[in-house]
Amino acid sequence: MKVKTILTLALAATTLAACHRGKKPPRMDNSKLAISLSKPAKGDRAIYGLACLGCSDTALVLLPNGGGDPVRYNILDATRNHQVFGDIEVGDWVCVMPCEEKDEKNRADMVIDLDQLKATWTYPVMPKLRDVSHLSKRQQARILANMPDSIVETYMVPRQYGFTLKRMSEAMAVGRVMINKDVDDDSPVEYPDVPQYTEWHAYNGKLILVQGHRELDGVVLNEKTKRDTFTFVYMKGDSLALSDREGCIQGFHRSLNAMKANAKAHAAAEKLNSKMKKEILK
Repeated sequence: MKVKTILTLALAATTLAACHRGKKPPRMDNSKLAISLSKPAKGDRAIYGLACLGCSDTALVLLPNGGGDPVRYNILDATRNHQVFGDIEVGDWVCVMPCEEKDEKNRADMVIDLDQLKATWTYPVMPKLRDVSHLSKRQQARILANMPDSIVETYMVPRQYGFTLKRMSEAMAVGRVMINKDVDDDSPVEYPDVPQYTEWHAYNGKLILVQGHRELDGVVLNEKTKRDTFTFVYMKGDSLALSDREGCIQGFHRSLNAMKANAKAHAAAEKLNSKMKKEILK
């Protein structure tokens, strides 16, 4: 009798404890959650997300930023039309421009691998002779041809211009070489201005580079905000080609970083700086 009473009391205590805890909350399906809280800019038709398993030359499997199930896009026409920019890899952040035709919602007209776009891209720039703008190109070439080899070797040093695209839409200019102002003023050559980009954005399958307000060593580089829009022409491996609004195409090469891209130019500038210091101390 005592054993039955003890068992009954134990069962009652267990039941009361279960009632006190209540029901377990339903488990959340994390697979449906958004993978990014950022939203496309107003008017941007592009779809952003991560590339998933199953991507090929004819199909792109995309997990949209907004979450949900992966979407399979037909990219056969985009591939044939050379509108797939970058070698799509699983896990890469990509941009898809869906087909505008209503009955072709799962067909993409363009695909851009934005993760592969994030890099340092440069192109070579040569200086020009000062104060010869009134001369013809043939006359300028003749002056350069008759210039002593020592002058050519010292001053006609190519620089790498371009930009570094980073996470969180941050951009940095490439091409600035620190040189003494007096040395620069006395130089027989001059380099074009370096576009001081501060931001980058993808918008409707185009690249927007922004020259925003920035100060460097107390000098304001961009007094007014300027936006440059570029169309993708080519991107594969270490090569990139962009077209500006006037249709001018500029090719770029992927560089390790900004400092190494201009290592030769920095060395030449340091050599000129040292030469001037020696002349001052004479």
